[in-house]
Amino acid sequence: MTPEELFDDCLEGTVYRDKQVDAHGVHLTARDVRRLDAAGRIDFGGSELAPCATQAIQPQKAGPDDEYGWWRLEGGTYLVVFNERLKEGAPPTLLTPNARLLSCGCSVAPLVCRPGELRSLLTVPS
Repeated sequence: MTPEELFDDCLEGTVYRDKQVDAHGVHLTARDVRRLDAAGRIDFGGSELAPCATQAIQPQKAGPDDEYGWWRLEGGTYLVVFNERLKEGAPPTLLTPNARLLSCGCSVAPLVCRPGELRSLLTVPS
């Protein structure tokens, strides 16, 4: 599947096709970033789940003309919720980190996505 086909046929909630699609894939955009503050718990069978404690990080505008703002992230682990969602009926899709994040020392856990909300863990070095 080409990046264009993935964008057009499998994703909803996209923001700006011309900036999000290139020869290497589709760039997702963050809707929500939450710092993980304390570990959650899950039992062996998975029926007793206590999600981890999180704190919302608000984007800050760099100047009066900044339309969207920037997330200022300290070292730590964050849950990132993307604007984009995998459409119902779309095949399972593998998400991998963008090389630009890796060059900044950040890591994003690759994951296989099923239809619905797309989320990933982002680790920022101290």
